[in-house]
Amino acid sequence: MTKSLNDWLAEGESLYDAALAEYQQLEAQLDELEGRLTAKRAELNQIAQVVGKPPMENNRRLTAQLVDDTGPQSVPNSPATIARALTGRQLGR
Repeated sequence: MTKSLNDWLAEGESLYDAALAEYQQLEAQLDELEGRLTAKRAELNQIAQVVGKPPMENNRRLTAQLVDDTGPQSVPNSPATIARALTGRQLGR
């Protein structure tokens, strides 16, 4: 039996909805765990202060910044540009 276009689209929508629900569930679990981790870190730091240990820092989460590589100050990414950078010559902008 062959599927019609509508059948394929409906199946795709179903897969998308299931994946979205799972993503949202994982995101909620992550939010809960991050809250628990923050509370546990505060508890640990209180104990550390009493017993003379260094505080636990929040160093688990990394952040990233998106950079627009086509802006007015961008440098073209080419072998010639890379060669000029490695040899210390001017990067023509």
